[in-house]
Amino acid sequence: MANTYYSVYEHIVFSTKNRMRVFTPQIREKVFAYLSGAIKNQGCKALIVGGFWDHIHIVVHKRSTLLTGDLVKEIKRTSSKWLKEKGVAYGKFSWQIGYGAFSVSFWDLDKIIKYIKEQEKHHQKMRWEDEYRKLLKKHGIEYDERYFLE
Repeated sequence: MANTYYSVYEHIVFSTKNRMRVFTPQIREKVFAYLSGAIKNQGCKALIVGGFWDHIHIVVHKRSTLLTGDLVKEIKRTSSKWLKEKGVAYGKFSWQIGYGAFSVSFWDLDKIIKYIKEQEKHHQKMRWEDEYRKLLKKHGIEYDERYFLE
């Protein structure tokens, strides 16, 4: 085949360190927009960036030459620096060390995007930790409970 075609979508999830509830309604959309731009700067496309008080969900269409870990590391680094510049309230802000990345079928994109858009409603019934455990189990990923405490 003379050409290379690549289409990989991932659902990436990560939290603030110590579940710091920093994403108030006043800053939330600005953080989402910043992360979307940071993803674009890495040559990828964010289909949606959402989340709630203490965590982020992203659906990204990745470029073929970028590892997920490198993407997450860069967007966390730049967004953390950007947020700290927003004032004293964010001076101690940082992201948790890890993240979750889950493959998403092209055919399931609408479903996952709707799920992310409804985070506020969703978290009236379920805590972040329980949501994350559910995602890990759904994707057959074994995990260590100790990491839910950081």
